[in-house]
Amino acid sequence: MNNQKGLTLVELLAAITVLFTISGIIYGVFFSFNNNYDRISSKNSMDQNANLILAAIKEYHQKNDSYWIYYDDSDKRAFIGKDSADTLLGDTSYDLELKAGYPAPVSINNIKVDTQQPLTVQLNLTDKKGQTYEVETTVKRY
Repeated sequence: MNNQKGLTLVELLAAITVLFTISGIIYGVFFSFNNNYDRISSKNSMDQNANLILAAIKEYHQKNDSYWIYYDDSDKRAFIGKDSADTLLGDTSYDLELKAGYPAPVSINNIKVDTQQPLTVQLNLTDKKGQTYEVETTVKRY
């Protein structure tokens, strides 16, 4: 009687090949999911930051007769204030590009905003990975 128990080398190699193929597919899906999560999370963070910046501009536009907006093109930062632009808009984790004007947004350096006219604002945020978020809106006083 010939009773052999166990696996042949070919069967073992076939099982290992199938195992590596399946694990490779699983890891590929996992890393793809992780990269998409990071990208979407960054976009949401930029969206929240842009909304905070626009909310600050809208608040100044609603509560004051005039205010100042200063944009530093070399540092990619914007500031706002009633008598002088001294309050940072947004945070320093993003590069910011700000254009504003009546009726169309133009590149600015330091402008005094008259709140009797609608102000068109174009805002571009760029994160450290190069992702961008762009929004354009008009702020008016009611």
